[in-house]
Amino acid sequence: MPRRILAALLLTGTGLAAQAANLDVTASYRMRALSYSNLSLDPNDRNNHSFISNDARLGMAVRRIHLETRGGEDVSLDVGLLLHALGVAGSTVSLQAPFDRAAGIYPSADLTPFVENAYLRVNQLFGFPLEATFGRQSYKLASGLLLDDDGSGLTGIRLRGELPWWEMKLEAFLFNDRNPFHGAPNSLDLFGLSLDLPSDGTWTLSQLFERDRASQPVFGCAVPGLSPPVGCTVSKALRSFTSLRYQINYGPMVFEGEAALQRGAATPTGILPAPNHITYQGNAQVLRAKWKQALYKTGEGIARISLARGSGDKPDTLTTDEAFFPTRGHRFQGLERSGFGDFFGATPYEAFGGNYSTATASGLKSGASGIMVVGAGYTPPSYKGIALDIDYFLFQAERIQSGPRTLGWEWDFRLRYNVLDQLTLSASAAFFTAGKASNPGRGQSKKLSFEASGRF
Repeated sequence: MPRRILAALLLTGTGLAAQAANLDVTASYRMRALSYSNLSLDPNDRNNHSFISNDARLGMAVRRIHLETRGGEDVSLDVGLLLHALGVAGSTVSLQAPFDRAAGIYPSADLTPFVENAYLRVNQLFGFPLEATFGRQSYKLASGLLLDDDGSGLTGIRLRGELPWWEMKLEAFLFNDRNPFHGAPNSLDLFGLSLDLPSDGTWTLSQLFERDRASQPVFGCAVPGLSPPVGCTVSKALRSFTSLRYQINYGPMVFEGEAALQRGAATPTGILPAPNHITYQGNAQVLRAKWKQALYKTGEGIARISLARGSGDKPDTLTTDEAFFPTRGHRFQGLERSGFGDFFGATPYEAFGGNYSTATASGLKSGASGIMVVGAGYTPPSYKGIALDIDYFLFQAERIQSGPRTLGWEWDFRLRYNVLDQLTLSASAAFFTAGKASNPGRGQSKKLSFEASGRF
């Protein structure tokens, strides 16, 4: 009898909870068969890799758990958990350079699930239009140029609320992480805020601070007065990033632009260079535009252009690093690069540039830093649901010690078949030709891929 009473109470409580809250279950899986040729951009050391990548997620969230009523507003709680697993299978060791850089930002990359999200979110905190999220969560600042967890999750606090003027929204955040490119001792604090101002489009002003306590070299820095020059190593750094972003959807046109400044200082591990600090002074700009146009009898075509630039280091400023380089800016999707060009995967500060040692942070050959990108593409009307994307990119180094600046150019071709937003099948080919700044002997590289992904 007591068991029946207990069971009845549990069923009653479950029913009441179901009326007061929503249970969401999500799942996704992305499989990609990949073949990279000549990742070193060197015909004599091609560094070929072929493998199958797996990217799986399983998430659960209980939403709108009623807590109390304050000021006429219902205060509610969301509890979320998201597991993420990444891994590869294939005949080659795929997590060697350069793929180890992507694997380094995730807690595991051997298909062992890790916790991407585990959070509490309070809606209408204290009865105000304020949302507070505590715990491990996904986060991207503006377009991701300055900060993006890239699917690894960040642990900390985020507050987002509405201001009483002009429909503005203010967000503040504080996360603790690690610098994925350096070993222990290692601690990386990420904190800042962003302000959204709606107008004809949306303006977003973002401020990010990085307090980095990893012992690391400062590329492009050297102690003056010594022959040969000795490089600089720092034990802690405080970097500041300020950006302004504008985005608008206007009829058939979509536009997005973001410009950023980097400032800061670092403390060397020794007494030199005097006056015992190293400064950061970088900047970057990214523009993307897309135009949809209805064509006679055939459907809708899409044209797009992209421009990007990240400042490079000046070789004659020995204690100032002008290379724009946020520690956790967006650069990866799973174990692959995500950027301009399906093969080169460029951001304004990093790419598959053929140099994967610790000699450079950007992946470019020594002496080159900062990346400039010009891209254009077109998607003709789809045929029976199958779309073809064609893109061209030209890459140059923003600064180079001597010689030509061209890093290379790339043609991308992709066939896509989408069913709603739940199933995607695609096949793509990327053909990259190295410029003389990447390898004086030039040479060609390519990436072939097939993808099947689904989610619900």
